[in-house]
Amino acid sequence: MTASLIAAFAVCVFAGSPSDFDVVWDSPSADSSGSMPLGNGDVGVNVWMEPNGDLLFYVSKTDAWDENGRLLKLGRVRVSLVPNLFVAGARFRQSLNLEEGSVMIEAGAMAKLRVWVDANRPVVRVEAKTLHPTSIRVALETWRTEKRALGKEELDSAYGLMEAPHPVYVTPDVVFDDVDDAVVWRHRNETSIWRESLELQGMGTWAESAADPLLHRTFGGMISGEGLVGKSAKELVSPVPRRMHQVSVYCLTTLGDEHGPARTNTDEAGVSKKHTSWKEQIEAIAEADQALSWRKASAGHRAWWKDFWERSWIHVEGDSRAKTVSQGYALQRYITAGAGRGAYPVKFNGSIFTVDAREGKSQFDADYRRWGGPYWFQNTRLVYWPLMASGDTDMMPPLFRMYAEALPFAEARTQAYFGHEGAFFPETMVFW
Repeated sequence: MTASLIAAFAVCVFAGSPSDFDVVWDSPSADSSGSMPLGNGDVGVNVWMEPNGDLLFYVSKTDAWDENGRLLKLGRVRVSLVPNLFVAGARFRQSLNLEEGSVMIEAGAMAKLRVWVDANRPVVRVEAKTLHPTSIRVALETWRTEKRALGKEELDSAYGLMEAPHPVYVTPDVVFDDVDDAVVWRHRNETSIWRESLELQGMGTWAESAADPLLHRTFGGMISGEGLVGKSAKELVSPVPRRMHQVSVYCLTTLGDEHGPARTNTDEAGVSKKHTSWKEQIEAIAEADQALSWRKASAGHRAWWKDFWERSWIHVEGDSRAKTVSQGYALQRYITAGAGRGAYPVKFNGSIFTVDAREGKSQFDADYRRWGGPYWFQNTRLVYWPLMASGDTDMMPPLFRMYAEALPFAEARTQAYFGHEGAFFPETMVFW
């Protein structure tokens, strides 16, 4: 920073509010590149509204690792009002509310949509309030519908497999067709690159006594809402028009064989481990959540964000550049909070907020991220260095936990490669 720039700014006690740095748009977005991020530290969404008035959001999770070690989206959700009040001519306003961790989209006084990822539970919540009764349609949109090989350029999102001696396949999700008045889907890893990866490193013997962290990992979601009924396996509708609608999207990842003992990465809403299958567990999460009032859940969510913003702040005053600096700092801290309390560290290359990508003349889905699933410490460290100073120490354990869990392998590899005690970690590594 130059001396003149330093002179233009002064750091002072922040007498304002995080809402001073809200992001506000006055028009819909063309596609997912015009989305706003929300997250509770583990579950994330990218929210946008298309010009046709439909609300869309991608759903993601910090532990949704596929069989190739790629961090995938769970899916995409589309919400439509009937009649659609977000049409051309209506006064449009979309705001990212930092103070309460939500996105509000308004069509003048006719309709309001509020989206938030519950700070205390693995659930995305959508509220629709309209001046006059409307019906609502909620649909799951999936793109992993069949087994296909990643193309040459797309292989960068499976970093480390670009020169694999065999095709690298994306496998399809499963949408359950035996669920009443809910949409339930999941992705389950039936194969894994883990053992092949370790054998290639000369660590095949070690792998024989270790657990594969990818094989049978299962992740997905469940969509439900009061008054919503199933129109198809992927679509819910409200048969009776209302002035208020509430939709919940529950998210879950489990490890291990779905038909044997399963365990979750985190204690998902206190669900008993007597539920052995992924489907049973996510249904139990939804049942437990539905016993809680929406008002109480919202109050707890707002309280978490209030506490977060009161921990610390940096507010810069000065010329026209000062607010930009203050807002940039607030937004970076916000985006870290959105993905910093999950099972794994924040990914440097898009976190859990990747969107559909364009690389030259090629277009890829939101599962694509350049440099793929590994962690580069030279980039990852930048996210974590400020957290102790800002008081956000609750976001630091995922980084330490990843290295601690990889320590036995690092010790065995050090012994195998160098013949002595100790452990080394390469600058670039996958989470195992």
